[in-house]
Amino acid sequence: MNRILTGTVIAVLVMASSSHGQCIGDANEDGTVDANDLLAALSAWGPCTPPCNSDTDESGAVDVIDILAIIDSWGECETTPPEVIFELDFEQHEPGLYDEDMLDEDWNQPTWSQGIDDGRVSIVETDGGENLALAVLYPEGEYGTSATGAQWKLLFEDSHDCVHLSYRLQFMSPFDFVKGGKLPGLIGGEGNTGGGIPDGTDGWSARMMWRTDGDIVQYVYHPDQPETYGEDMPWESDGQQLQFIPGQWYEVIHEIQMNTPGLNDGSITCWLDGELVLERADMRFRDVDDFAIDGMYFSTFFGGGSSSWSTTKDESILFDDFVIESSCE
Repeated sequence: MNRILTGTVIAVLVMASSSHGQCIGDANEDGTVDANDLLAALSAWGPCTPPCNSDTDESGAVDVIDILAIIDSWGECETTPPEVIFELDFEQHEPGLYDEDMLDEDWNQPTWSQGIDDGRVSIVETDGGENLALAVLYPEGEYGTSATGAQWKLLFEDSHDCVHLSYRLQFMSPFDFVKGGKLPGLIGGEGNTGGGIPDGTDGWSARMMWRTDGDIVQYVYHPDQPETYGEDMPWESDGQQLQFIPGQWYEVIHEIQMNTPGLNDGSITCWLDGELVLERADMRFRDVDDFAIDGMYFSTFFGGGSSSWSTTKDESILFDDFVIESSCE
């Protein structure tokens, strides 16, 4: 290999390893760079649209430079385990009301909260007494943050450019979804919500929502949102809208990667029980580098801003097994 190409390949490997945090050239992500990955690159030869795993230098095309990078990375991948930012499963508690002391201990002392002092949050036994979970109450005939559900923010010690959030939840059966409500998600900067359209210099949020009949969406505040309130990004399987079914446990996963300030190259990727259900690679969360992914917003309530969102009876949702990792740094 001549000196010019050798230097080019080294530059590609350094750039790609810093941006992906995964084994360079491992197109099928099986932990090894081998003939299968070389064949994948040859099959993808030419211009490609992201995500394109064989485009090691992110040039927008698979070419000889990518083939050389794959050969240079040949063999078993050396991977770095993700950094665990936060983990919580509630097993250290006893069943009963969840109070401010427990909140401070579990969630790194939030500066404010809603729902705790009103007795709407409890620790309960699930799975025949074999597991403990956090139960949130939404009283009958109410809506909004002051009267239903609970809210607080878990702020990270450091900002991160790529974060993987997972947790489990169950809508207690029977459950009347009415028009919808909010569920926890990641935030950055001021964590814009409530009609506060991000301007690229203040913040963003990417909570979830359930909609009518339990339709599942990612509910995102970002500078390019089409309306005053957050944009719905449906969770789908084979083109069909997915719905929560009361009485079932679900694992939801959000993975967000920040954009280069001012560019639409950020991403939101989501999974439901291990199935890929949302993939957006054109996101602009910010135009400055003053913030990135800065925390998780535990935000859950019925609403909406009018009584048409009100609960028809007392409702409860269970939450458990929160894990937050810095996934690509």
